[in-house]
Amino acid sequence: MTMTHHAHMRAQQRCIPPLVIDWLLAYGKREPSHGAERICFDKHARRELAQDVGEPVVKLLGRYLNTSIIFDPPTGSIITVMWRH
Repeated sequence: MTMTHHAHMRAQQRCIPPLVIDWLLAYGKREPSHGAERICFDKHARRELAQDVGEPVVKLLGRYLNTSIIFDPPTGSIITVMWRH
C-alpha cells in the first residue's frame, strides 16, 4: 500500500493515525467511487474489528472509526483520507 503525497498530508492535517488507515484497508467496506473505491467502517466492519482487536480498543479509538479513504485499486494507492460527516 502506498499513499499519495496528498493522502499523506491530509492524514497529518486531519490527525488520522496510520493504524486506522491499516484497519480501513483490512476491515472496511468498499464501495465504488468515481473509478476508485471509498473504504469506510460500517456496522459489520466495526463488529469484525472488535472481534479481532477487542471491544475496549475499539471503544478507546472509536472516534477514528468515522473516517474513510479513497483507494485506487489498479495502482494500490490511497488517494485521500477524510472524516465522514
